[in-house]
Amino acid sequence: MLHSIRPVLFSNDITDSFPYWLRTAPLRALNLGKNNLHGLVGPDPLELNFPHLYFLDIKMNNFAGSLPSKHFLQSNLTDIDLSINKFEGALPILPPRVEMFVISSNRFTGEIPLLLCNSTNLVKLDLSNNSLTGRIPQCLMDGSASVLDLDLSMNSFRGPVPETLSAPNNCNFTTIDLSQNHLGGKLPRFWANCSKLEILDLSNNELQDSFPSWLEVLPSLYILALRSNKFHGLVNTSGSPQPFSKLQIFDLSNNNFHGAFPTQYVASFKSMTSGDEKRGNFVHQARGNQIFQSASVIGKGVTLELIKIQKAFSIIDLSCNHFQGKIPDAIGDLKLLTGLNFSQNNLTGAIPYSFGNLTNLEWIDLSLNNLSGEIPGSLADLTSLAYLNLSVNRLMGPIPKGKQFNTFKGDSFGGNPGLCGFPLPRECREDANKPAPSTRAEEEDTEKGSWIEWQAVPMGYGCGTAFRLSAGYIMLHFRRPLWLMRMMERRIYKLQRRARRTRGR
Repeated sequence: MLHSIRPVLFSNDITDSFPYWLRTAPLRALNLGKNNLHGLVGPDPLELNFPHLYFLDIKMNNFAGSLPSKHFLQSNLTDIDLSINKFEGALPILPPRVEMFVISSNRFTGEIPLLLCNSTNLVKLDLSNNSLTGRIPQCLMDGSASVLDLDLSMNSFRGPVPETLSAPNNCNFTTIDLSQNHLGGKLPRFWANCSKLEILDLSNNELQDSFPSWLEVLPSLYILALRSNKFHGLVNTSGSPQPFSKLQIFDLSNNNFHGAFPTQYVASFKSMTSGDEKRGNFVHQARGNQIFQSASVIGKGVTLELIKIQKAFSIIDLSCNHFQGKIPDAIGDLKLLTGLNFSQNNLTGAIPYSFGNLTNLEWIDLSLNNLSGEIPGSLADLTSLAYLNLSVNRLMGPIPKGKQFNTFKGDSFGGNPGLCGFPLPRECREDANKPAPSTRAEEEDTEKGSWIEWQAVPMGYGCGTAFRLSAGYIMLHFRRPLWLMRMMERRIYKLQRRARRTRGR
């Protein structure tokens, strides 16, 4: 008999069925995640009778079949993670003591049972990436309920987001992710009382509302993603002294906002201007286990899913709207900015020289606007800049030389008849016979070899222009960048499993 109360067989490439024989051990926690376990889990409910078990983690395996509710009702489980398997059918009724229930990336169908509302101890609920339908139960959106971390993204929920029916001034949410559904209507106004809210992701729905300036008072909000909805109107502050003071991802892309560039907000993003010693990975703690939050943004022309989001990771995306006017010089104060996308608007004027202060900037997309004047030479000093798109504007004059600008291709500057110089075929008159100067940084890069390559191939000028992005996987781990990590790991994981199956034949 096993005497350990917490056996951990996590990520050991074990190929087997569910170990029912372990129920004879006095287990309190069982972690079988990231293996190659397969088959049904508990076709007989007696097989899942682990009387002392409170923690069950079987994520990232090949388990399949349905989960009859009687399996869980007879258990004392408080923490359940069944994510990234092949479970299907209706959602089970949860154990009365459950605090964490994660079933993301399976094949569950049907509506959320109202009996789930009886789980009064539930703190984290993740039903994302399934095929669930119907309306979101009002009890789940009640800010006074026990749920702090709610993720219903990547399903087929419809209808409006429910308003609270009780205690509208009391809201305990820290995370609300309803992205990639079919939700419509307006946002619940009681969210303005969610003082602990840190992540609000409503992207890729059918929401129709004006800009929620009433959210700017939230003291902890650092991700606001409204991308790809039907939001409309002006983007103005409601007059708060420090609106969105903690915001680090501000994504309004692909909506119907119009009017002047929201300079008041840009100037107030204090958390993008300087860091502190406590900045690092944002982590939720749930019974001793680290649960990393994720979000997706559009950068470099592709949708990027961010996992293990660092608080030093800052993005502003206003693309695919109808903003007008000049880009403010105050942008240059956001020295922690990592990505900036203002493409497909009606912006005019020059590119601010202050962009040269954005030393952490890794991508810029200002394409499809009416920007004029010369490209500031200060952009050439941004050594972290891996992607640049200034195409289809009214820019003129020589393209800056040296450093990062020697790595960009003609697609980054096309559609600007007044531009000249490398990499465009049109030479500038004053230096037609002069070789482009090299820099010490360029010479060092040549000696070390090319660690990473970014390629951008435009596929059209619609909103959400697609690009092919390639990067050496060794660099993904060497530098620990924050985009594409989950996608790359899943692809490699699938290839490894496919190779194992091939070898076993």
